[in-house]
Amino acid sequence: MRTRTTTAALITAGLLLTLTACGEDDQKAKNVDTPKNPAPATSSAFLRPTPDQEKTLIAALTAIDPNLTAKEERAISRSVGVCDDILKGKDDATVVKNAAYRYDGGTASVDEAKGAKIVQAIKDAYCKA
Repeated sequence: MRTRTTTAALITAGLLLTLTACGEDDQKAKNVDTPKNPAPATSSAFLRPTPDQEKTLIAALTAIDPNLTAKEERAISRSVGVCDDILKGKDDATVVKNAAYRYDGGTASVDEAKGAKIVQAIKDAYCKA
């Protein structure tokens, strides 16, 4: 009987120490200074086109190359990444290069000239900087 009581007491003491230690960490976290003027966010909200804008975009991308829209949802999701680059203020050459990279592959072959057309289609359809 004495062994069970001792074991229970040790377990209880261990739990109390653990809880106390956790409480101290929480208190230390509360005392950390937070900046009064945090840096602005460097990401957009990943702007997605509305259904009407999607139709416009799909039509524009299909006119550039029907292979770009073989999988329409994929074409739309890639446009979101391109729009994010635009809204982040990346330079035009980087936006075009990234667009070409995003859309290249599968059934479409995309170079930077076609990438520039894709970027313009995305801007025209919904992504206004």
